[in-house]
Order: sequence, then C-alpha cells, then structure tokens
Amino acid sequence: MALVCRRNQLDQLGQSTVEYVLLLAVVVSLVFTVINSAKFKDLLGEGGGFALRMKDEMEWNYRFASQYYGDASAFNVNLGSRNHPGYYNQRRGATHFIGPLRPYPQQ
Repeated sequence: MALVCRRNQLDQLGQSTVEYVLLLAVVVSLVFTVINSAKFKDLLGEGGGFALRMKDEMEWNYRFASQYYGDASAFNVNLGSRNHPGYYNQRRGATHFIGPLRPYPQQ
C-alpha cells in the first residue's frame, strides 16, 4: 500500500506548477486584451476623455485656487476684477479668505 501511494505522488509531481503557469498565461493575456482595447484607450490612453478632464481640472485648480466645474469659458476671466475665481467664490457669494466670525475685542 505504501508503495502505491508513493508512486501516485511521483506521477503528480509538478502538476501544480504547470497549473500556475497556465493560470498566469491566461491572466496576462486578459490584461493585455483589456489594455489594448479601444474603450480603455479612449478612457485612460493618450488624449482619452478621463485624462483630458483631469488635465483641465488640475490646470484650473492650480491657476485659480478653486474647484473646477467644467466651464471652459471661465478661463477667459478678467484677472484685474474682484470676481477673479482665486479671490471671490461666486457660488458662496464671499471671498476665499478666512476672517474672524466676531470682531476682535477692543481693549
């Protein structure tokens, strides 16, 4: 009986390694299929919709120190006026600067 069990183990040596290699090949082929698909390239590829949206939003946030809401015409702002987005928040009707809630006490 011991000889039969030992013989079965020797016949199956390396089977799990082969299964892992085949599984790895399937996973790698699926990853390459997804990365090379047109929808993936349109979303995250060079000039993709998501990448362009992120680029516009990051440029706006850096330039005006405020949240970008998708209005591309807002880039044509009169930088000398009070309504500059880095200074005045039109949604809140107040400036971006922090001030006290109550006046400072007088001594």
